[in-house]
Amino acid sequence: MKTKNLYIALFLLLLFSSCDDKFAEINKNPNAVTEIEDGYLFSNTVLNTIRGANNTRLQFPFGSQLGHYYVGQNNSMFIDRYYDHFTGAEYKDLFESFYYSPIRLVSEVMRFTKPGGKNENEVRYAMARVVAYINYARLADSFGSVPFHEGGLGQEGILYPKYDSVETIYKDIISSLKEIIPILQNGDPEMGYKLEDPLYNNDLKKWARFANSLRLRLAIRARFVDPNFANQAIAECLALPLIEELNQAAGGENEDSDLHEMGNPMYGHWQGWRWKMSEKFVETLKSTEDPRLYVFVKPNTKGEYLGIPNGLSDTELPNWVWSEVSDPTDSLVGKAASITEMSAAEIWLLRAEAALYNIGPGDANELYRKGIEKSFEQWKVTQEQVDEYLDNAEYANLHGTQEQQFEQICTQLWIAVNPNAHEGWANIRRTGYPKIAQRTEPKFSLGVTNGILPSRLRYPSSEVNINNKNYQAAIEEQGPDLITTHLWWDVRD
Repeated sequence: MKTKNLYIALFLLLLFSSCDDKFAEINKNPNAVTEIEDGYLFSNTVLNTIRGANNTRLQFPFGSQLGHYYVGQNNSMFIDRYYDHFTGAEYKDLFESFYYSPIRLVSEVMRFTKPGGKNENEVRYAMARVVAYINYARLADSFGSVPFHEGGLGQEGILYPKYDSVETIYKDIISSLKEIIPILQNGDPEMGYKLEDPLYNNDLKKWARFANSLRLRLAIRARFVDPNFANQAIAECLALPLIEELNQAAGGENEDSDLHEMGNPMYGHWQGWRWKMSEKFVETLKSTEDPRLYVFVKPNTKGEYLGIPNGLSDTELPNWVWSEVSDPTDSLVGKAASITEMSAAEIWLLRAEAALYNIGPGDANELYRKGIEKSFEQWKVTQEQVDEYLDNAEYANLHGTQEQQFEQICTQLWIAVNPNAHEGWANIRRTGYPKIAQRTEPKFSLGVTNGILPSRLRYPSSEVNINNKNYQAAIEEQGPDLITTHLWWDVRD
């Protein structure tokens, strides 16, 4: 009897097991996505890098106010007034949006495509690394030491990543890009992202130019702190193809559309913040009779081009009529305004700087004029205006001492990188130009810096609380977690 019951039990077990298998097979969705292709991840990485919330938050309220392009109102004013409300959402959202979006995505792409990865592919791995380096450079230029080697590796179980110094990040990126550039120059396009590249449509030659131009940007930024390392890299960059023409620039075109995916993401951002033009930017354009004034700045109701000083105090601000201060034009914040990560003008001006200091070949003045010309071309300044400026304007040619010429190049670079305002702030910190005077009371707020332009952003309180051990190690190496602490490359007075 017991044997019979055992047979019955085994029969029922096999019956129901078989049924479970059939039910599982029946209920399995044949269209369900069980694995994401690296091409999909790559396209989303690029789009999030160029037009994601991380970039819009970086440009405003931070880069554009600290770079003295714009002036905000309401709660964005604490940044413009040199305060550091690091417990506010602005710091947290900026820091985390890099790691939660483009860095998380690109880390997955690299995990798939790296040597020994599931979809090992030398060309795709190189492309992904370039995109990763753009994001890490932005973070390092903003906060200083950040998780780099262990950043974005949550999938691999690293939940409390160590921080790397700015020096380590810069030197690793500059050295790695040297290896990546020939892979892109000589790579087979069939190995690239033929349908999933929203930046260069799988043109590997342009990717190589972009990688080399990024390397040049970072090497020049490091040249004052470590000239031996930087100057060698600069010379190597100048011997290879760089971004020279508008169609080689890194960025994105947008449509006059209300759809976020189609239009300029800064348009919606501006609709919420409604910033105004900075007096520093407007007056620089006016005083040099620069035709880009009319490209960037809207006249007010009186037909005037009027900027407002950055950092006005509570007692001074009421003396200004906000509605009478000029807005940015649609060329900067309109639905169809383009996005620029790296322009041809920027690279020509960096080449002018290298030539001025005999680090690279060419005539500094010719390269300087080429940079101005390319910026005018980018913003569709008429040929008549281009010729008039280059032939007659006092600032169309370098003059004076080497330092005075350097100031001219840096000022033009500050104008040319707009709307990538974060780059403008970085170059002010690196070079000291254009000069941002120390603020004085009672007209201006002195913030926590005694009126001196901030050197970095503070880490968000969320990072201080969650990743405290590694945070403490970072500030022990870098210096106090204050907006007055200088970054590794920021060594010029």
